[in-house]
This record gives sequence, C-alpha cells and structure tokens, in this order.
Amino acid sequence: MDSTLFVHAVEGSLRLSIKLILIIVPLMVAYEFLENSKIFKKTLDFLYIFIKPLGFSKQASISMLTGIFLGIAYGSGILISQSEQNKLSKLDVVLTAVFLSMCHAVIEDTLVFVAIGGNGFYILGTRIIIAGIMTYAFYRYFKYKTKDNPV
Repeated sequence: MDSTLFVHAVEGSLRLSIKLILIIVPLMVAYEFLENSKIFKKTLDFLYIFIKPLGFSKQASISMLTGIFLGIAYGSGILISQSEQNKLSKLDVVLTAVFLSMCHAVIEDTLVFVAIGGNGFYILGTRIIIAGIMTYAFYRYFKYKTKDNPV
C-alpha cells in the first residue's frame, strides 16, 4: 500500500473533521443560548402549527427547523442531543428522521437546482409534500401499531 495515499486520506479526514467541528460546535453553542429566547420560542410555536398534524411534539420543532434550513447533519446533531437528554419521544425521533431524510437543507438544495435551470417552487413544494405524506403515513402506522400492540 502506498504510504502517500494513506497520508493523503488522513489529511483529508482531519480537514473535514476540523471543518465540521468549526461549524457544529458554534451551532450547538448558539442553540443553547437561543433555546430560551422569546424569538426562538415564537418561531418554534409557528412551526409547530405545521408539524403537529404529522404527529410531532412541540419539542421536535427544534431539530426539524435546524434540519430543514441547515441540513440533515445539523438537524441530526440536534436530534441526537435532544434524544440523549430525553426531550423527545421515540416517535418524535423516528418521524423527524423520516421527514428530514426527504426534506433537508431546503434553501441550499433548491438554489443549486434553480441555478441549473430548475423551478424552485416545484422542487421545494414536491419535497415538502412528499416528506409530509410519508411522515404522516409513518405516524399513522405507529399510532395504530402502539394502540393495538403496545411496544
């Protein structure tokens, strides 16, 4: 095995790790500060109007908001943190994962496709609608399953 290939792989991995640390740590610190602010709570209350019919609790709004606008990695980071602190139910974790797997980083991704000629409204609308339908289907399935067969 070529040692330069190994060194190149390690250097690339370290660079990526540093970039992620420089992005995720400030995001988590900002989240901790914003978590108790009035503006943040009003934003989450507004978002909850839209995610409540899909089966989410109000606390799930935080990871949803983060994932929708900043991407699945950041939304997942908040999701894992909240899950470890027992702020979310198992259903919230599953529903958030389902929704964000289909609808994340909506601004960034939509702008990329618009730049190459796509219609932003169709792209964004389709992603949100499909993610909503699939999340609702999972919610109904788990609601039905736990009603008849408690897990």
